[in-house]
Order: sequence, then C-alpha cells, then structure tokens
Amino acid sequence: MTDYLDRLWYMLPDEEIEENIELDPVTVANLFKLPKDMIDYLWECIDVAKKNKINAKKDLAGHISHSYVIDDPQNLIIRNIFNYLNNSGSYIKNEIRRVYDKIENGRGSTNFDLEPYVKKMWVNFQKKGEFQPIHNHNGIFSFVIWMDIPYHWKDEANLPFSKTNNKFPPGGNFSFLFTDGISKTIKSHDIPMSPNLNGYCCFFPSHLSHQVYPFYTSDKDRISISGNINFKMVDVPQFPFFISNPQVH
Repeated sequence: MTDYLDRLWYMLPDEEIEENIELDPVTVANLFKLPKDMIDYLWECIDVAKKNKINAKKDLAGHISHSYVIDDPQNLIIRNIFNYLNNSGSYIKNEIRRVYDKIENGRGSTNFDLEPYVKKMWVNFQKKGEFQPIHNHNGIFSFVIWMDIPYHWKDEANLPFSKTNNKFPPGGNFSFLFTDGISKTIKSHDIPMSPNLNGYCCFFPSHLSHQVYPFYTSDKDRISISGNINFKMVDVPQFPFFISNPQVH
C-alpha cells in the first residue's frame, strides 16, 4: 500500500491511474478511468438532474449545498462499470464473485441470473468549506465518479493553516477508513484530489466507511456522482419438456 500511495501522491499531471486498492486482506476498492463518451453521457444526466432538482439530501450525510437525484433509465452507467470490472484485472472481481455465490447458496437454486441495478444515484455540488463526514452507504457495492475537481491537493496542503508534520495532508481529499481486524486503531487511505482525477470512478463495498475533507483554494463547485448497487434475481425459464425436430405447419 505504501508504494501505491507514494506513486499516487507524486504522480505527474498526465499520468493515468488504474489501481487495485487493498485496504485489508478482505476489503478492496478499484479505481479506474471511464471513457470519454461515458463522461459526456454523465454530464447530460447532470444537466437533467439540475433541471429536475429532485433533492437527495434528506437521505445523505453530506454537509454540502446541493445533492440531486440522477436517473439512468437504460442502466448505461452500471452496465459500463460492470463491463470494465469484468474485463479488467480488478481484485474486486473476487468480492463480486463471493457476493454472487452467497446469494446462490442462500437461494438453494441455480435457476436464476443475478443482475446488478442502481438502488440510488445522485450528484453532489460541494462548495468551498463544505465536507462529507464519515459515513457508509446502503447497498452491496457503491461507486463515486469525480466529474470536476476544481482544486489540487498540493495547493490545499500549502495553505498556512495546513502546515503540519503529516506526510500526506488530507485537505480536499477522499478518504477510506477501516481497521486491520487486529487492533482497534482506525486507519485511513486517502486518494489525493486534483483535476487529474476528473473522469475517474472508484468502486468499493458499500459498508466501507469514507469521508471527503473540505477544500478552500477554489470558488468553483466540486462535482461528483455517487451511487449504490444491489442485485436482483432474474429467473431463467425452465421448460418441462424438450421438442426435437419440431414440425412447422
């Protein structure tokens, strides 16, 4: 994990990130970039959400100005995310497989398919000084997509009140919180925020606690999309008999 943090923290402006994030032996997250056509589609969804202004804040933990519900009736977002995960070397594929197996074993039957669906999805408009406190999500898996990060962690770290002996200053960053299963010490794994992360998606188990620190070096909104994923069982048709060589009259 240290090698990952050191490389990510000092990445070059044009360096792309595609990483498996191992938080403990059984908890992983995945960070990857979405294609441009997908990002364009998401901006269209955001424009619709801004017009509809369906408030999502009543069900959220964020201390931010605006959160609006996003609709994706064709499930393009989740289909693209799972298409990436299924065709990548993502460690979280093993966790998805364990979820599938657990549901199958609980059902006691294999005559069904599991289909992921978005339980809820929303767009956040976070202003200077606002923040997301420690929280987790409802669902089995969750994701966040960073659409517009208008500041750089290095500028946040250079603010006079940010000067500490912390090697990785947290200002403006996204942070996972977890324990190692041995001690009661809470550990954090920060993902440093900058415009370099625009268009990236982070996919993680919904129970995983996380937070977003406030930023102060930009007057623009920090725009991100979040969503929760569940699975539904779709029965596979079972035919009671098989007709060979059917005759058409």
